[in-house]
Amino acid sequence: MAEFEQVNTAFLAWLAANGATVSKSIALQDYSAEGAGRGVVAVADIKKDEELFSIPRPLLLSPETSELAKKLDLTTLEGWNPLMMCMIYEYGRGAASHWKPYFDILPTEFSTPMFWSAEELKELSGTGVIDKIGREEAELIFMEKLWPMISAHPDLFPTGQVDQQKDEAGYLNVFHRMGSLIMAYAFHDTLPDKDQDEDMDSDDEDDEEEEEEKVNVSMVPMADMLNHKTGHNNARLFHEKDCLRMVAIKPIKNGQQIYNTYGELCNADLLRKYGFVDVPNPNNIAEISGESLVAKCTEADEEGKDEKVEWLLEQDGLEDFFILEAGGEIPEELIGCAKILMMPLSEFNTTVIEGKKLPNTKLTVEVQKVLRELLEAKLAEYASSAKDDRTLLKQPIGSSPERTRNAAVVRSGEREIVQSVLDQVKKWRPPPPPPAAAASGKQKGNGKGQPPNKGKKPYQKK
Repeated sequence: MAEFEQVNTAFLAWLAANGATVSKSIALQDYSAEGAGRGVVAVADIKKDEELFSIPRPLLLSPETSELAKKLDLTTLEGWNPLMMCMIYEYGRGAASHWKPYFDILPTEFSTPMFWSAEELKELSGTGVIDKIGREEAELIFMEKLWPMISAHPDLFPTGQVDQQKDEAGYLNVFHRMGSLIMAYAFHDTLPDKDQDEDMDSDDEDDEEEEEEKVNVSMVPMADMLNHKTGHNNARLFHEKDCLRMVAIKPIKNGQQIYNTYGELCNADLLRKYGFVDVPNPNNIAEISGESLVAKCTEADEEGKDEKVEWLLEQDGLEDFFILEAGGEIPEELIGCAKILMMPLSEFNTTVIEGKKLPNTKLTVEVQKVLRELLEAKLAEYASSAKDDRTLLKQPIGSSPERTRNAAVVRSGEREIVQSVLDQVKKWRPPPPPPAAAASGKQKGNGKGQPPNKGKKPYQKK
């Protein structure tokens, strides 16, 4: 605890020495007993719109502020990589770095699946986490893009100073740590137009590619100390010309934790990006992969499969993942995509390609069968049964490893959604056929239980 306070004190002193202001109504607090690490707590009642802290822009760690950008051309790098190089550089400088007190307060260990063992990852089988961890892809980027720059500049990245290793393995370890910090702590920072102040959303919210190219991904000291809890957001970060300000968006009582929102994220994304889950979480979703849909819809007849897939991709009709939400609604886009994939090739060519006519998104008996099998297969992918997960989650927190429990939370949330959609699919019945029209001149009676007309035919003129 003494070390915890020493690091806090040094960090807050560094902020003050560099022009930051921190309200006396807040303090850093250890929430590790709740699985949350450091956080920010109110030590006095706080009013709505009260400023919690203000961080001058020079304190942000980014390619705009790090000395590395003056010594090395980072413009050839994309995405997070310029910030990644700056963080590796500043971390390697140790006490010589302007951001040393900031690095000291950041975590060195992570609970994200990026750092799970192969055995632990089996617990996430079938979930929306397992295919998005991307460790191998990240390491490929490091070896192809970053390591050549690092190894070519030993004056900037000396060996033997990072993790006491003298080759790329040491820098690869630091790369994973810095990448995890960016994933969990970085913000998208854009200067407001003229004097207009705008909200600054956390980097965890996915922006469109063209928007990402215009923003500066930055580490924002102090702002990243706030934790997230679904439905409990009570503070918001604004960026201004000279500083970034955290402001209370509602009254906060003495002793309450102060939360910033990381976005409306399901537990799979919270675990993958930040290493924790929320219970309950109304933002939970489940996913059906487009690949599995194609395989299931074309397993009986693969003729024209490639043509249909190519057309769907061109029309943005085939998703990497189709989203299932709480409530059990069957996604219309899933039905429509299945109908096209199951069409005979001749019908696809004449109706869709030549006639430019799309099928409706109403269930049919054939699509119902495919979706039922697809959803049942999805449920079978999870690493345990619903009963086993319920038993595990009823046990007191701490009675099982945190990663095991978090995996069970993700599984159970997704399974519930998949099951609800499956129930709707099973419940569906085709509408009854419309009543057959009576054939003129053949009907016995007039349709109302009366004897047939005598002496004239129906609709006969007088």
